[in-house]
Amino acid sequence: MATTEPLSRIPRGLQHIISNRPNKFAGKLPSRLPHASTKYVQPRDRIRKWNIRPGDKVRLLVGTPQQIYINQQDASEGWKTFNVKQVDLSRNRVFLEGVNNSKSNVIHSRPANYDDLTSSQKQSFDDQKNFVPTMRPIHYSNVQLCVEDNKGADSIFVSRMKTYQTHFNPETQRLDWRRSAARLSGDAEVQVGQSLSWPKPETPYEHPAPDDDLDTSNAVAMRDTLVLPGLEALQNTDAAALVPQHINAPSPKDELFADAYINHMNETRKLNTQESDFVDLLMPLYLSEELSPRFAKNKTYKAYKARREFEENEREKIGKLAIKEWELNGKDKNLKDILNLDEIGLEGVFIKPRSRKEVKDSAIIQFDLENEQIRKQVNLNVREGKIYDTQSGQWINGPKADNIERKRSRKARKERKALERLANLKIEE
Repeated sequence: MATTEPLSRIPRGLQHIISNRPNKFAGKLPSRLPHASTKYVQPRDRIRKWNIRPGDKVRLLVGTPQQIYINQQDASEGWKTFNVKQVDLSRNRVFLEGVNNSKSNVIHSRPANYDDLTSSQKQSFDDQKNFVPTMRPIHYSNVQLCVEDNKGADSIFVSRMKTYQTHFNPETQRLDWRRSAARLSGDAEVQVGQSLSWPKPETPYEHPAPDDDLDTSNAVAMRDTLVLPGLEALQNTDAAALVPQHINAPSPKDELFADAYINHMNETRKLNTQESDFVDLLMPLYLSEELSPRFAKNKTYKAYKARREFEENEREKIGKLAIKEWELNGKDKNLKDILNLDEIGLEGVFIKPRSRKEVKDSAIIQFDLENEQIRKQVNLNVREGKIYDTQSGQWINGPKADNIERKRSRKARKERKALERLANLKIEE
């Protein structure tokens, strides 16, 4: 959403404080040419967090008494309130309903076929005026938010606001914050520092529907059209070697079936029955690896989040089981008898029994230490090229482990031969 034009809805981010010009003179027309009278505001001077949004009621602090006061003379009977219709983020301006400027309008003469026009078309020519009203831009600092509009002198306005709890709202996918009244005008019943709610839009925002002529409809895009075959269908075929057997295995690099699929589509060579079956069976695997790889960021984060949730549940279970076992064993009732033994040598020393929290924390710390040792061992086995066998429950050597072991034995053999050569070295006379 562009921020260089008046908006009726605050955008999601802070794009308006980022200038797309190298300087304020770039793209500016000479004064002798017709141009808009908009003034450039430096990005450092633009308001970051807008506390006044479209839909708020405000009072106008500048202007003639006829515009800002109810009795059109002074503030004895109260101030007029206006609804904020639009905001200009790049110029720190707001547009109020009912505060207008008169803009000159060009009067068009009636066309030759005026009698043949419809009534609405004729009315557009008959109702032409020399001046048309346009909303006047007002600086952000020249308005004050209305908290309670009592249509009189007892209306309450906010003379100073502050923001707090800046956060990212995952539901609306936008940077959001809360506003509160730091100072109020008049004898206000509203407490200073009370949170001020945001105005609700008259109509909820609806995302534009996709153009069927230019874009795929949502129903078609969300339809599951990719069918992945099971590994059972590939076990007894020549293509079994192409399927990765482990999560850390690389993606298939053999492009034989991909080339056959492309050649078949180009009709350069017809496929036989076996090749056609392999292409239909393996192409979904190639597509899934290309469109959604196993090591994609969303998949790795999803797996990481699942592991963390499982670990948190296990930690809670371990803590509850430790407390239950501690209570079944009589808590720490026998601690005093043990401390009074002559072998201990702590007679007369007071030691406070453990609480539930201490028992739970101790069990959780022990669980975390054991998990850390297991995690280190798993990482070491993966680096060594070992593969976990689910049937035996043991780590076995994989192709990478055999290669590492072969290189180590070769290096050790070279070192042994070098030492033997040094030992058998003789000085020639």
